[in-house]
Amino acid sequence: MILKILVVDDERLNLKVAEAYLKNMSGEFEVILCQNPLEVEKLVVENDIDIVLLDIIMPIMNGTEVIEQLRKNHYLNDVQIIILTALSDAETFKVCFDKGADDFLKKPIDVNELQARLKAAIKTRNNAKILKKMYQRLKEQNLELKELNKVIKEAQFYMIQKEKLASIGELAAGVAHEINNPLGYVGSNIETMNNFAEKIKQVVDVYRKSFAGLEQLETQNKEGQAYFTNVHDAERKFKFNFVMDELNSIMKDSGEGIERISKIVQTLKNFARTGAENETAYSNLNSTVEEALLIVKNEAKYTIDIETHLEEVPEMECNSGQLGQVILNILVNAIQAIKAQNRSDRGHITIMTGSAENSVFLKILDDGPGIPEEVLGKIFDPFFTTKDVGQGTGLGLSISHDIIVNKHNGMITAGNNPDGGAWFYITIPLKKEGTDCL
Repeated sequence: MILKILVVDDERLNLKVAEAYLKNMSGEFEVILCQNPLEVEKLVVENDIDIVLLDIIMPIMNGTEVIEQLRKNHYLNDVQIIILTALSDAETFKVCFDKGADDFLKKPIDVNELQARLKAAIKTRNNAKILKKMYQRLKEQNLELKELNKVIKEAQFYMIQKEKLASIGELAAGVAHEINNPLGYVGSNIETMNNFAEKIKQVVDVYRKSFAGLEQLETQNKEGQAYFTNVHDAERKFKFNFVMDELNSIMKDSGEGIERISKIVQTLKNFARTGAENETAYSNLNSTVEEALLIVKNEAKYTIDIETHLEEVPEMECNSGQLGQVILNILVNAIQAIKAQNRSDRGHITIMTGSAENSVFLKILDDGPGIPEEVLGKIFDPFFTTKDVGQGTGLGLSISHDIIVNKHNGMITAGNNPDGGAWFYITIPLKKEGTDCL
């Protein structure tokens, strides 16, 4: 990979000497010369410069002003700036590093030192590019997820026929919220990693300077011990141990965030499938319940507590996507009914699973307004709804009845709790008719 280096110096001879050094050092360097400091930012942007070798003392505009100008452009934050100077006072170095310089070289330039400084700058620059690519990929994944949400919304006509408008269309905003939350802290962690990387670089720079000084000492005297002191002071100043400890934690959090996004999206796909409506496989009812809860989590979390009592159940032959749709329909109806009460206390929904000899069962109870007795016998009829015009299709429970009774040879019933609220009870045989026993 060709690395682009911009050399800035008001002396033409110095530019030519630096160019000769760099070209002799590596054929992978593209060297660009600049004698006018006013043109530096323009050249860096136009040529996508990786490293700037910058003289400090120049007419018109000195090196510290050039550094400040470059760092004001946040797109150039990861461009490595190495200052070239014959000065040796600490105040000059402090000003340069405060403005945003990354390293320095003293004039006259030593070839070996130049090579070492460039090697460090190249490594830092490459790491910054990798981090930038990772962040860009995260942004692209975010766009892909938004496109997936868009596709889901565009499929609402078919979802209405299968009552997926109620379970996915109405919850699309909640799902987007659940997706954006983990992406938010992944982005924040990447930003934090950038800050930590800068601190690590500064501490390593102190190590390099201090130990280089120790190598010049014939014995470990008091002056040599001062270098060790510098190292320890730098570690304390930049909280080096804390930074190193936190890096693993940050990466772990980022991984969990990505995993959470993947799980949410995969669950959406499971419930939005349109091409495998009649496929069956052995599946666990508890897993289907947990996937449905993931979808309704955002809709319920501020006003309703959902309690689960999921006993260990055997796998059964079923279409888990269809069963998930049934559970979603019942849960969404319960959530909407509780919210319609405008109550001051939190609502409550209980979900229970268990098994008998040849079947599994699911019971869902809520403490909402219940089902009016006069319509209790009609709730599974097609197009029957107690909602206002435009608020419901009347297909949700009808489709749920068809899925349980006709497609899974099971049973679904409903009623009211003595203390208020409604309940739904579902039983499903472990094996569909005509299949072999386990």
